[in-house]
Amino acid sequence: MPTFPRKNEPKGEPARAERPRRAKSGRRDFDLLQKALGERIRAGRRARGLTLAQFAAASGLSRRFLTELELGRANVSLQGIAKVAGVLGVAPAALIATGDADAGGTTELLRLVEVLPESRRDEARAALEKLIAATPPPRRVALVGLRGAGKSSLGRAAADHAGLRFVELDHVVEEAAGMPLSDLFTLHGETWYRQLERDALVKLAADARPLVVATGGGIVMAPDTFALLRRHFVTIWLKASPEDHWNRVVEQGDHRPMQGQPAAMARLREILSERGPLYGLSHHTVDTSALGPGKSLERVEAIVRAATSH
Repeated sequence: MPTFPRKNEPKGEPARAERPRRAKSGRRDFDLLQKALGERIRAGRRARGLTLAQFAAASGLSRRFLTELELGRANVSLQGIAKVAGVLGVAPAALIATGDADAGGTTELLRLVEVLPESRRDEARAALEKLIAATPPPRRVALVGLRGAGKSSLGRAAADHAGLRFVELDHVVEEAAGMPLSDLFTLHGETWYRQLERDALVKLAADARPLVVATGGGIVMAPDTFALLRRHFVTIWLKASPEDHWNRVVEQGDHRPMQGQPAAMARLREILSERGPLYGLSHHTVDTSALGPGKSLERVEAIVRAATSH
């Protein structure tokens, strides 16, 4: 049954019966955003190896407040978000961005503004506009995710359709090292690999031409390199279920995940759980398991077009 405005109620405003529902919906949205923000802040802090005490000292915020913030129970101002983001080495908007947000996280930030009391919205919008305009958007796109996420196939297809260069970051590392990755890790270890990975990324970031890059699955575990990636690239997390990661790697003819690893699937789930909040710091999330190949490619192509066409 339709709800009609009561007599003397201003036209164009929601009926009183609708207001509590909208308020509850807005509250739920705000709670979900707070929880996501807390998870990303905690993951970023741990990735940088910071204790809560160190985090508090660096940000100028109290340990108690930061604890509540990581648990998704504290209200934080835009200035507070900026302080936390500065310590973590990320753009403030990236802490709040979701899969449906634009490259700067503008959509989700605007949703936060709408939850504020009306008397504070204009001031918050002005602060938000200043925050978003501080850094010009990059014209480069980077795909992140575990092996089997579809970074090479989707990235190459999206780049081809857009007429852009496609780069496998690990191939650049192999060329710089003069050897395959397997030999690089055996002879020199992960430390040298991470240095070559960062050097390769710095060179790509210095190139003004738009391009699409597929990164290694562990790049999120190198905080400074991942922060560099997010500053200079529009990042897309190609999310997938553990089963899809597994099956895609096997379909590529690589059976190594199963060899001598009776608990390999359990370990894969553990890695995804550990890295998920870090991958979630990406500007966009494309759930390839939920969307399927065709829809996933359409989504990636749309992001690539939006990022590289300005």
